[in-house]
Amino acid sequence: MKVAEPSVFEGFGLKFLYPDNWVLVERAKDEGDQGVMFDLPSGGFVSLETLPVTREDEAILSEVDLMLRDQYEEVERESVVLPGADPDERAMDLRFYYLDLMVISRVVLLDAPDSTREQMPIAGRILVQMQAESRDFDANELVFSALLKQIRDTP
Repeated sequence: MKVAEPSVFEGFGLKFLYPDNWVLVERAKDEGDQGVMFDLPSGGFVSLETLPVTREDEAILSEVDLMLRDQYEEVERESVVLPGADPDERAMDLRFYYLDLMVISRVVLLDAPDSTREQMPIAGRILVQMQAESRDFDANELVFSALLKQIRDTP
């Protein structure tokens, strides 16, 4: 069995390792350069977006919640506290069915590290969304946790 070697992402003041079987998705020009998305081989994704300091946390979380509710009939929302979370960190799990599969979408709001704020002075928060079918989500949860730890530990 081949073990995936890590790749390195560097952008908007962040540098972190991610599995080499994740595919970095090219952004359209109109989406700007303030975020990044990775497709997982199992069909899920991880996305990161820098957000301005002027946005309120609950407004951001509600916007993501409403966006999913517009696409899927029944969406369950649960606030979660993740291991290693900073005091100002907010996280929620959204669960919904798609093609008879339970999908988990974890949304995490973290403080932007100083290195991000130096490059993007208005950036105050980073929105991380990790989404996959529930079995794939569970299988990748340690990788998701490691990614969040790297962002939290960025100077």
